[in-house]
Amino acid sequence: MSRWMILVFFLYTAVAYSQNTLTGNITHDGQNRNYRLRLPANHNKNTPIPLVFNMHGFTSNAAQQELYSAMNAVADTARFAVCYPNGIGNAWNVGWDFGSTADDVGFIAAMIDRFHLDYGIDKSRVYACGMSNGGFMSYRLACELNDRIAAIASVTGSMVQQAIDVCKPAKAVPIMEIHGTADGTVNYDGTPNVSIAIPLLLKFWQENNGCNANPIITMMPNINASDNTTTEKWTYTNCTDDKKLIHLKVINGAHTWPGALINLSTTSQDFKASVEIWNFFKQYKLNTTSSTYQDEILEITITPNPATDKVQLLCPNQSMVTIYNANGHSMAHQTNINSGMEISTIEWPSGVYFVQVRSGKVTKNHKLIKI
Repeated sequence: MSRWMILVFFLYTAVAYSQNTLTGNITHDGQNRNYRLRLPANHNKNTPIPLVFNMHGFTSNAAQQELYSAMNAVADTARFAVCYPNGIGNAWNVGWDFGSTADDVGFIAAMIDRFHLDYGIDKSRVYACGMSNGGFMSYRLACELNDRIAAIASVTGSMVQQAIDVCKPAKAVPIMEIHGTADGTVNYDGTPNVSIAIPLLLKFWQENNGCNANPIITMMPNINASDNTTTEKWTYTNCTDDKKLIHLKVINGAHTWPGALINLSTTSQDFKASVEIWNFFKQYKLNTTSSTYQDEILEITITPNPATDKVQLLCPNQSMVTIYNANGHSMAHQTNINSGMEISTIEWPSGVYFVQVRSGKVTKNHKLIKI
């Protein structure tokens, strides 16, 4: 399928996909600005909920970001709001010599106030993330609006050197950076006048947050062996007020959103960026580490996959697990299991199996290959 055909499909699908998303306008700095806002079903403004700003990349727009990032599915389950704002001229003002010069920081601040009044948004649980140029914008908010934004995440974004030079947050800010090593648009090693190298970006925020200089590096499960990627998780520890710095380094990953259904280039399918971002965000409130907001996103990891003689399930404790073969026959059924449980597959024939995990009222299915 050509890039043009993919784009047409992208735009066509967005119409149906966004039927439950509100559109709105706000006048800021003499300009008419607009946005898309996803609210949980049956939301009552008297019940405070978190808000995530999810910002598009350069030349893209809010509707495309809504579809591409697939964050609505996470928000609907966890019951938080997602705002997809539009930048002026399909761009955000992040210090480049090109793109927008609009007051985007003020625009975001104005929307926080509007959504608090209109929809009961909890001002202590407002977060920002974005793709590419939107990721750059998230960093600008971390620099200039950290009294209103509790945490930020960037996917394929970075910062320009001029922005680094004037960024003085005066506090630790929880940061997640998701970036592919084969990103040809926002190069992992930096591009003059466009972005600094990701290691330099991490060093800046490691020092700002007072974290240990050397991160703990672990490998994330390689769930999809055919996506040509693996991912390292860099966790910087002992940060001020536990405001962590996390880097998901997607080895061979391109300029893409991990977990996206639309594969424009090398896209990791080992994790969903929108899920990882929310699981990171939900730890934090302004000026504190939250231990009270514990809405769960049901995520399961099966390793190894493909399997030979056994599999290990990483899932919420006290889950119920059933594994079916391709004919629908139950091969294993366990109740009240704990994460890390191993199940023997040594006597199973080679083929495709389906793992069903139920936790509370939520059920999730994954495919398992036995070789």
